[in-house]
Amino acid sequence: MPAFFLLLYAALIVFGLGLSSAATAQTAARNTVALPPALKAAVASGDADAVKQAIAILAGKNTQQEAQLAVAVVQAAERMLATNPQGAVDVAAAAVATVNTTNAQQATQSQTETVLTTAARIFISPAAERAVPTASAELALATVQTAVATGNATLTASIASSAIGNAERTLASAPSAAIEAAAAAVQAVDTATVLQQAPANSLQVAVAASRIMVTPDAQQASPTAVAAMAVSTAQIATTPSVYQTSPSSAIAAMAGAYSAATSQPIITATPTVTATVRTGLQSAEQAPSLVSANPNNNISINTILANKQPEPVFQPQPQQQSQPQQQQPQIQTPNNVFQNGESRTYFGSPS
Repeated sequence: MPAFFLLLYAALIVFGLGLSSAATAQTAARNTVALPPALKAAVASGDADAVKQAIAILAGKNTQQEAQLAVAVVQAAERMLATNPQGAVDVAAAAVATVNTTNAQQATQSQTETVLTTAARIFISPAAERAVPTASAELALATVQTAVATGNATLTASIASSAIGNAERTLASAPSAAIEAAAAAVQAVDTATVLQQAPANSLQVAVAASRIMVTPDAQQASPTAVAAMAVSTAQIATTPSVYQTSPSSAIAAMAGAYSAATSQPIITATPTVTATVRTGLQSAEQAPSLVSANPNNNISINTILANKQPEPVFQPQPQQQSQPQQQQPQIQTPNNVFQNGESRTYFGSPS
């Protein structure tokens, strides 16, 4: 009898596992939205305009339907990556453009986030970055801009972190598009709400920006953008919530920002940049919240300002496949951020 019950118990376990696997497969199938034939043909063509037109016709100005179709499109784009990276990126850009309206985002928050996080996986994929670096950087830019418009601080920071990673890896092959994406990523996190609610990702953006800004590729591509990034990076790195996550990384970001701000091409493009960054760093030297996290804060910043620290070395980062997080807090984009006991005015976005 005991042997019989053991066999019966084992059979039940196997049967249960089979049901579980079937349920998992059914769940995955439900999460993949089917493409209508007309839209499927447009996606297969890899033509972004054709995809947007098909979505508009099929949705008939129904915001919810547009968002659902955008999800289906970006999922299909991800499946195209291995065989047609250019088409995948273009199709994903069409999906991002579809949800890039305030009304659509408010009514279809979940679908919008799915589109953006899937698009981020596409633009940081090795297939896209290597085969179509310019297009992948342009997709990164569009995705960051749409994430900012959602009002979701943590989503914005996560997408920005992915975008600046793409920018760093595509800088050598697509400098203009990469620096534009990097500048947008830095600007996206340089707001009071994002810095407070997503300090770790904000610091990741600042550190990557500091490596990008000191490269000849970046400074030649857009010295004005680099100047704006230097000011914002210094502000991000000296924000208490950000600094406290990793003082050493924050100091490295400050060093990169000051190095860029004292570079002759950047000074020529924006003569005030050195004084602006220097003033910001000087005000952070004795900030209690920074000193409490790092007793050597004053020494570290003084070393940067004395130009005794070598310039950060640009080292392209390895490909990343991490999926941006999805959360719901709100974001604000004020013109001024109050940090370290004083109001800091944004330098402004690069033109």
